[in-house]
Amino acid sequence: MQPAALIRERRELGLSAAALTELMTAVLAKGKAFRFRAKGWSMSPFIKDGDVITVSPSGGRALRTGDIVAFLHPASGHVGVHRIVRASGGAFQVRGDNVYGGDGSLTRERILGTVTEVVRDGRKVRGIPGRLSPAIAFLSRTGGLVRGLGLLRRLSRRPQKGSP
Repeated sequence: MQPAALIRERRELGLSAAALTELMTAVLAKGKAFRFRAKGWSMSPFIKDGDVITVSPSGGRALRTGDIVAFLHPASGHVGVHRIVRASGGAFQVRGDNVYGGDGSLTRERILGTVTEVVRDGRKVRGIPGRLSPAIAFLSRTGGLVRGLGLLRRLSRRPQKGSP
């Protein structure tokens, strides 16, 4: 099948990490929003593998603790999407909600835009962005969120009392 036919059928274009980074950077620099399918589980359960996320330019809006942002990763230079868990003196610490380690400190220039919408199975995910974002950022920063999610997973796998 021709690649163009695949694009028409699915209305998606598969890109390498480098190509995605270049395209997203260019689109956001023009002041337009960028939509793409998320890969990975580092932001689960708020953003899951396969969700369609919209990143909008931040413009002059102040970035805050709790915002979910697309950024240029300090090590790879490719796009990552994680939550700001601390903002201080023009530096931003970002971290996935479902991982133990952070991505380090970023300058404003490395942040491409903010996640303004998440669509899962054709429906908009409520609460992203939301009022609880600063509290979620605190739990993520302290490791409480990933520990709590792990506990919930373990409890959901336990056999119920009285079941065979």
